[in-house]
Amino acid sequence: MKFLKDNPLGKQIPIRQSRAYKGKLVTDEGTIPENSITGTAVSVIGNTVLAETQTEKGKEFIECTVSGRVISPHKNSTLVAVGDVIIILPEESPDEVEIRKGRVIAVEQRRTKISRRAVGKSTSEHVIASNFEILLILASTFQPSYNKRFIDRLIIACEIGGVKPVIGLNKTDLAKDMTFFDEDLYIYSNIQVPIYYFSATEGTGIDEIIELTKDRTTLFFGPSGVGKSTLVNRLIGDYAQRIKEISERTQKGQHTTSFVKMLDLPYGGRIIDSPGVREFAMWDVDKLNLAMHYHDFDEYYLNCKYLPCTHTHEPGCAVLKALEEGKIDAERYESYVNILETLES
Repeated sequence: MKFLKDNPLGKQIPIRQSRAYKGKLVTDEGTIPENSITGTAVSVIGNTVLAETQTEKGKEFIECTVSGRVISPHKNSTLVAVGDVIIILPEESPDEVEIRKGRVIAVEQRRTKISRRAVGKSTSEHVIASNFEILLILASTFQPSYNKRFIDRLIIACEIGGVKPVIGLNKTDLAKDMTFFDEDLYIYSNIQVPIYYFSATEGTGIDEIIELTKDRTTLFFGPSGVGKSTLVNRLIGDYAQRIKEISERTQKGQHTTSFVKMLDLPYGGRIIDSPGVREFAMWDVDKLNLAMHYHDFDEYYLNCKYLPCTHTHEPGCAVLKALEEGKIDAERYESYVNILETLES
């Protein structure tokens, strides 16, 4: 993406229309006005972006619209996601106004991201959040029980997006004995995915979650019912959730709990709070490269007789041989096949 000094914004530059924001004209390069401001998208609700900027007086929030021409390097992708570094053209407003208004005119390259295939759009990327370090995959012992196939999908998305995956197993207070969970989830420890056990209701294990999230930006992500809201409330406590308050005030009639938002932690760092999800369709992975994201296959797949190999039916497949010999976890392999069947060639 190029920011030009000698062209008016978007003039004489090929324009394409973003699939994520119909009606918005998106270009790869253009001019950035001198009075523009750089900020971070901390909440995206519909066509409104709440941006946080730094001023001499400290943090300032600007309520932005996404309209007109926008400079962005992201093709067939969400135009603005929480965590994005954005460039804003502010509107003139009285000094006493509580929240200034502006327009998003550019989005910078994302360092990291978690994304999935947009619902009903096989060629469009839905970026859930960007520019963060850790994805805390939230699950629970019971009510609901965790789904390892869902976890596997998120671990792959983390590798593609440059994010560190961590599993957080909540509701340990509902389990009389954690031995089963230690054994059942051992495969993830074996592939270097840390597992944190805690009870958001009782507070056990919360100190470890605080240490994990301190001075970092962490996305909380998982299905509904795993206790994510309880965890967020315990970590933030009575600390002011100003972004949530502003979102609720500026988006009357909309359910802000259904949208992704970034919140400050009182001990340093930030969390990106996301709504519960039911499914996660893979993005930027196909049948030929999926196995490369299953690192428990690493020791074997290069020894397959035929390459590329899908590790499902080919003669002389070293992965299938390792599976038969019990060297590869059967559930992990089933998860691999399940994802493989959903992918395009």
